[in-house]
Amino acid sequence: MSTEYVPIDDVAKCLHVSPATVRGWVRKGKIPPSTYIKVGTTYRFNVDAVVEALRGPEETEVEVTYVEADNVGSDTTNDNNLDKDI
Repeated sequence: MSTEYVPIDDVAKCLHVSPATVRGWVRKGKIPPSTYIKVGTTYRFNVDAVVEALRGPEETEVEVTYVEADNVGSDTTNDNNLDKDI
């Protein structure tokens, strides 16, 4: 993780949003204080930390169970179409 802190314009470019959007996310708490430092009225952001914070907690893995289906394709009217090139 990078410890370089960059201006708000750089963060906005990286995220493909406007600087106003980044400011809004800071006000709403979507970008936590641990991802930036404030020097006077200027903010400097750790881009890697901001991206990680915006992604949120990793999605939990979902177990997929496959079930065998009965009578799949039992409609014989469409069986002739199975051999046609698409």
